[in-house]
Amino acid sequence: MEEVLNANASILVAQVRQADASHKIDTTHHLLRGKHFNGPSRVVYLGDVSKALLAQLSQPETPVFHEGPGYNEQRWKMKTTSSGLTIDIHSTAYWGWGLLTSGYLNIITLEGPLNERARLVLDMTSSLGQSPWEMAHPNSAEKWLKRSYPSLDLKHNEQRWKALLQAGRSNLNEAIERMKGQIDTVWSEEVDEASEWRTIIDDDLHMARQALAEDNAPGVERALARMEASLIQMKNDPEATYIEAPRTVVSDGSDRFSDGKVKPAKTVELTQALSAEDEVPFVDLTRPQPTDEEE
Repeated sequence: MEEVLNANASILVAQVRQADASHKIDTTHHLLRGKHFNGPSRVVYLGDVSKALLAQLSQPETPVFHEGPGYNEQRWKMKTTSSGLTIDIHSTAYWGWGLLTSGYLNIITLEGPLNERARLVLDMTSSLGQSPWEMAHPNSAEKWLKRSYPSLDLKHNEQRWKALLQAGRSNLNEAIERMKGQIDTVWSEEVDEASEWRTIIDDDLHMARQALAEDNAPGVERALARMEASLIQMKNDPEATYIEAPRTVVSDGSDRFSDGKVKPAKTVELTQALSAEDEVPFVDLTRPQPTDEEE
């Protein structure tokens, strides 16, 4: 039997619980489209598992169907890529001739780095709010697996899901501990308002661990980002970013606009140059000027 946590790929079986006509397949290019697509197309039922998975991909390519739906809109095979991952999903019925959504499952094949597979499974499972390995009709699912995937049973399938979930949690926990180690390394009670900074950092550290306990990976990352920002602000030396103003431009106060903005240096020099010239004679254009004959 295949190992539980493979270094290169994972095959997972998930129970579909909800599906609707929210997508179409572009029958010309065999691409997944939204339900408002106006080109040649037909309806496809993705199901909650596939929609949750696609929603968690960081840089997804448009999914391509290498087996489109026929008369049954919930039977299909689809492939996509995202970052370093390649994802294949096969939707098929295993109970009740496919008359009910609860009789469908998705066979998900993930190929790529283990940390990316683990993170995807963690995010997808968290967004589903249920255990995808729990089948609505376990006896029928066991029989189907024995026929279609002889090396896989429901118990082993559950172990694969949980192993990836644990790997995802471990990666996040390591990130939290690395940040804590960095804080302990640079922390000093001599910084200004040290107690206030420590309270802020400890609160974010607690929030990161709480988010991890809830399998909320984005929450963990937000808390880590806040801690990193606090460290940068805490260590910031105002004198390090101070730039002395140039001493070569002398201003007489006329280098400011009425709204307080400073004129460019060239404008200042031009103003000073004009002030050094002779005064321009004033001509009153409101009075009629003498013609040559009158002169």
